[in-house]
Amino acid sequence: MIFQYRLNSGQIEPDYSELYRYAGFARHKLNDVDDVQMKELAQSAVELVSEKMNCRSVYSRFQLELTEDDTISFAGKSLQSHHLTLNLKGCHSVYLFAATLGPGVDKAIQRESKINPAKAVMMQAAGAMFIEKYCDMFMGYLLEEEKAQGNLLKPRYSPGFGDVGLEVQKTFFELLECQKNLALTLNDTLIMSPEKSVTAFVGVYKNENE
Repeated sequence: MIFQYRLNSGQIEPDYSELYRYAGFARHKLNDVDDVQMKELAQSAVELVSEKMNCRSVYSRFQLELTEDDTISFAGKSLQSHHLTLNLKGCHSVYLFAATLGPGVDKAIQRESKINPAKAVMMQAAGAMFIEKYCDMFMGYLLEEEKAQGNLLKPRYSPGFGDVGLEVQKTFFELLECQKNLALTLNDTLIMSPEKSVTAFVGVYKNENE
């Protein structure tokens, strides 16, 4: 079964230190930035992205089997990955999820890039910050659900990291019906559209302290 999780943009507080990190600047909080113009640019970028984003995700939980040769099996699918096997070690189940800020953010950044490229760069950073914060909040929601069943979660792990290739995106799109449920598409180079989107595995393991 495929489940959905949504948040309104107003439920996600911006993290300006992360925004500046994604923009390539030193890690600063908004109040630590002396450049008034940069501060105003960051605030304006956050407001525009927040106005356009539509935070949604789909997810499903599957029984998990790990073997000594680093084969990971779930939902009738198998893949080999040493790094993901290490991440999922000790887990009995795994979530697959896909999350997006929606197409409005991409369109707003594209429009702004023709008018004010510097602002478009800051909006890109704001989008990266917001999708990460949304995923963190989603993980918090899953954790509370699993704690009620005596379980805990491993950190999320996305295709494209370590030895998990982007071709694994196809498994997410098939099992979660991403195009139907989120209007996500996958191009020939396995990059998702809208751009501010994430897929990830999340391992579930028994809380031995209970």
